[in-house]
Amino acid sequence: MNKAFAARGTAFVETLVAVPIVLLLGLGALQWGLLFHGRTALEYALLEAARAGSVAQARPDAIEAGLARGLMPFWFGLDAGRPWAAAVAASDAQLRQGLAAGWLSWRQLAPSVESFSDWGEPARDAAGRAVTSLVEIPNDSLQWAALRRPAGGVAGVRGDEPIGTHSQQTLNDANLLKLELRYGVPMNVPLVGRIAVWVMRIVDGCVAPSGRRLGTIDLGVPEPMAAPRAWACPIYLAPDAAGNPVPRWPVRVSAMIRMQSPARQSAMTPHRRQSPVLGGVAGSGSAGPGMAGPRMEDIDDPVASESPTPPAPFVPTTSDAPMTATKDNDGSGRRTDSGWLGIGAERAFSVPGVCT
Repeated sequence: MNKAFAARGTAFVETLVAVPIVLLLGLGALQWGLLFHGRTALEYALLEAARAGSVAQARPDAIEAGLARGLMPFWFGLDAGRPWAAAVAASDAQLRQGLAAGWLSWRQLAPSVESFSDWGEPARDAAGRAVTSLVEIPNDSLQWAALRRPAGGVAGVRGDEPIGTHSQQTLNDANLLKLELRYGVPMNVPLVGRIAVWVMRIVDGCVAPSGRRLGTIDLGVPEPMAAPRAWACPIYLAPDAAGNPVPRWPVRVSAMIRMQSPARQSAMTPHRRQSPVLGGVAGSGSAGPGMAGPRMEDIDDPVASESPTPPAPFVPTTSDAPMTATKDNDGSGRRTDSGWLGIGAERAFSVPGVCT
């Protein structure tokens, strides 16, 4: 009788020890699943934004409208009872709130100001008249891009296409629209979400290292990493619409698509030095997987006060004769085996139907 009682007591103690561990593992798996679901939804939303920008001269308002539409299923799910116009308006309001609170931000990575300097032309209105106050990169007859010359001079050739001196891009390269989205996915799972955010705030150098206990368990003190991500700090506890801080996990995704209309220069157009994709000095910081360049938090915002200036017309001279370029000096080192320009995206998107 005593042995049976002792066995039952031992099993009870083992259960008390195992249940919290199993519970934490289960909650952690659930939170990770929700996080990866959020990342997939963000990739789709940014691709929707890139598609909207590709057919609308890369205008920021068109990109944001596409982003709001792309995020609508993630935010509100399937709501058959809500009219389409009301759903779009609600998604746009949510987007504005996220931009203001800091848990959502986007930026254009390409084309850059230097792309427009090499390949820009005065924009045309619907009647074909030149609009000298706007600069756009031509999108027509790209199969004959070898016949065009960059206004800034020829730095080399890739295949039979000339490379611009300022942008280190061909005309086809300059017709790639690349966007980046930073988003704070809410960590809604009880206990696990808050612990994960507490750890990562210390790891990323957002707060001073400190210890923490979970009941009788000492969680220790996390170690800050050598290259903290300062851009993530405002996201971790960004407020909701009511002003309450919400634990969030920073996610950064990018998408690239070929322009289907002439890209126009805007206040969101970055300089080459501001882009971790096109510029930067190797070794100055981590700019993402497979990229070398300045840290995101050290990059200035695009200068909105600069008015676009149409480049001078190209006049062929003997000094503009094509030179032999290598992957080290013509910007092609980021190309994939399939020939597409891989400029740091986790995945590259092309327009369906394009021959490769």
